[in-house]
Amino acid sequence: MMELEYLSKADGIGGSLKSQPEDFIVEEITEDGDVLELDKPVKKNEEPGKFTHFVLQKKDWSTADAIAQIARSLGISHSRFNFAGTKDKRAVTTQLVSVLGISPERMLSLKIKDIYINGAWTAKDKVSLGALLGNRFKIRVDGAKCDREHVDIIYEDLEGKFPNYFGEQRFGSTRKNTHVVGEKLIRGDLESAVMEYLANSEGEEHEEARLARRELSDTQDFKSALKTFPKHLRMERSMLAHLAENPEDFSGALKKLPRNILLLFIHAFQSHMFNELLSQRIKEAAFKPEEGEYLCAENDFGFPDLEKRDGHWLVMKLIGYETFDLSDREYDVLEKHNITPKSFRIKELPEISSKGSYRTAFAPLKEFAFKDCIFRFSIPSGSYATIALREFIDLKNK
Repeated sequence: MMELEYLSKADGIGGSLKSQPEDFIVEEITEDGDVLELDKPVKKNEEPGKFTHFVLQKKDWSTADAIAQIARSLGISHSRFNFAGTKDKRAVTTQLVSVLGISPERMLSLKIKDIYINGAWTAKDKVSLGALLGNRFKIRVDGAKCDREHVDIIYEDLEGKFPNYFGEQRFGSTRKNTHVVGEKLIRGDLESAVMEYLANSEGEEHEEARLARRELSDTQDFKSALKTFPKHLRMERSMLAHLAENPEDFSGALKKLPRNILLLFIHAFQSHMFNELLSQRIKEAAFKPEEGEYLCAENDFGFPDLEKRDGHWLVMKLIGYETFDLSDREYDVLEKHNITPKSFRIKELPEISSKGSYRTAFAPLKEFAFKDCIFRFSIPSGSYATIALREFIDLKNK
């Protein structure tokens, strides 16, 4: 991964995150501005409908795994669940989730280790992806020099905001190559994209999987790989099964992946370019709007609202095929990657073409406090607590 510029040049306090789940607490802030507090029962006015909304509290579960376990306990498909945003695995978190056709009483009666339902009520609509304002965090740093005055100096440097970079998890939890697959797809090099996804073993933590990926990289023998790839790599194995029978059909192999996974590749590369451009802007202190950019205002909670113009939050572009009015620096980055905005129209896989969107260059740190090695703050949805904390923790001058 590339080195990203810091907004504060003051050295951090050191330390590490997530020594144990209880050190990383995430409480969702709903669209109404309510904080889904840890261990706090939630009651809402019920409305007639076929959905049940519930507050999921979990410890050391990913959102996907927690919902899958709940679905198994209820004997239903996980596809009947919807949520506003994913939450960290190695953490204690709360979030709003909806389920189709299950009563609130049944949800409240669930008994699953480290999963709790803090409230449930009927509703007419499902919970929509992105339907949250943000998240409130309480994070303990382990092994840091917990100097409050030094933290205050960094906070003053930041002026209540931090770079709105995409966090590392955007690029893959272990192999960190999601954006590399995306770049190859955008260039139309499907074979390289497939081999990057299947055969890149760098960062692979599972020994059997690492050896299988490495062997495929050396031999490009899909039939043999199907025998050696571990069973838990289900998506990879579905691609290998197709390639074993159709070794040149890389488009068909990619179509074995769910659309949301393919979109992750594209979005990861857009995120990588955004980080690259923002890091360059911070290095140059170039914070005035450039071609196609604007300033947005805040919502009632104090978070930037992209729909509200004429504020003070710089809005940059996530480049796609409908991105116009490119700046010189954006042209340079596209040229460096040997692509154009039109490249985001992917002919072989049109269903994952991306028209582009917008994102603020910085995000606010609301309700910030630091005491006894514990950080507390709230940030908007789509922003990363780990990115905020790197300004305070990283030893920048080593």
